[in-house]
Amino acid sequence: MSAKAPKPRRPHHKSRNGCAQCKQKKVKCDEQKPTCKRCENYDQPCSFLQTHPQSTVKLAGFQSMLPSPTQTTITPSVTSPFSSPFPPPTSEVDHTTFSLLDLELLHYWITDAVKGYCDFDECVELFQTTVVSMAVEYPFLMHQLLSLSAHRLAVLRPNEAEKYRNAEDNHAVIALALFRPQILNLTPENCHACFAFSNTTWIRAWAAQDLNKPSTLFFSPTNSIADEDDVHIQWAKLHRGQHGIVEKLFPVLVQGPLGSLFAPWLEDGPDSVNRPAPLKDNEKKHLDVLAEAWNNSSLSEAHKEILNKTLKSLVRVFSILSFEPRKSKLAAVMSWFSTMGYDFLGLMEEKVPEALLIVAYYCVPLKQLDHIWWLEGKAENLLRTVIDELRLKDNWDKWERWVQWPIEQVISVEGRGILSIPNQYFRPDTSMLEVQ
Repeated sequence: MSAKAPKPRRPHHKSRNGCAQCKQKKVKCDEQKPTCKRCENYDQPCSFLQTHPQSTVKLAGFQSMLPSPTQTTITPSVTSPFSSPFPPPTSEVDHTTFSLLDLELLHYWITDAVKGYCDFDECVELFQTTVVSMAVEYPFLMHQLLSLSAHRLAVLRPNEAEKYRNAEDNHAVIALALFRPQILNLTPENCHACFAFSNTTWIRAWAAQDLNKPSTLFFSPTNSIADEDDVHIQWAKLHRGQHGIVEKLFPVLVQGPLGSLFAPWLEDGPDSVNRPAPLKDNEKKHLDVLAEAWNNSSLSEAHKEILNKTLKSLVRVFSILSFEPRKSKLAAVMSWFSTMGYDFLGLMEEKVPEALLIVAYYCVPLKQLDHIWWLEGKAENLLRTVIDELRLKDNWDKWERWVQWPIEQVISVEGRGILSIPNQYFRPDTSMLEVQ
């Protein structure tokens, strides 16, 4: 009896275009729009609803939801980095069409989320009215605002977190794809929207930092237990892109619809960085001696110069917080990233201990912003990450005394003795920090 010939296998065409829910469950998606069959059967929101909405409203319809700006209007003036299950948007999708969920996100941004976005009323009003009006004209900015709003709602409404996370990821990817051609063709007309986008991208970078994992603002942590989908981006280096927009078209920006954000800083004058920066006695006591950590070391003179310059700009931040009440504390603390050079970021990328020390001291003013929702807990998270890296150095005893003051200020530990810093992303043998 002759053996039966094997049946030919049916060809299988693998697709990567399934919805986010099916990808998460690792099941085949039929890719039916606007909602796949599996999501429909399980009565759950499908990510396809974000790009193929059932009930939609054109972007122009958002205008009726906007409060009227009282101080600024938009007039033309004389140019995700996040992991996402969604493919980049294509020209076949109308990215000026939005779902009812998107209307909910916009409403939440205008009425609530924006209030915790910055720390002074004029900035809140700008991002509540003027920036939203810009977003009507520039869809990349609208998608960015919706992504931020979705991120916040995912935290506040855990029972609906999956729905909001899907919306957040989708809008972030679309926003970045639409932003790229704009930033490559920066003009006096689109620079205001591009600046607002860059600013909000920086906010998303902070907001997305997982407090249960090491901070990724400056470098890829050595001992992090990363998920497969984790993406380590040097956010501090990316932030320099925003500073580049300001440098290139500064006269246009200060005269434009967002000009009031720059007003308090224009009073300083060009030589403000060279003026002495007064400090509170307790801060002066510690900041004045920090340079001793490297001035007598074997570091090259070029590296010492980089560190001293960066420390000087950090001292300026401390001074502004204490003696210049007209300036936004948030703007002052975040301005440090615009003043640091790529050379210092290079030292941070290499995890040079002396550079890590400066960032540890930066966590002290950063702690003052804990009341802002996207910065809550970030100072402690960054400090823990820096300490973990310093403990990996062969000469940890050399650096230990320098981090005592930041620890006392940020983690609220007073006195000496054994300081326990429990954190699941620290190595087991470095979970106890002894402060001599």
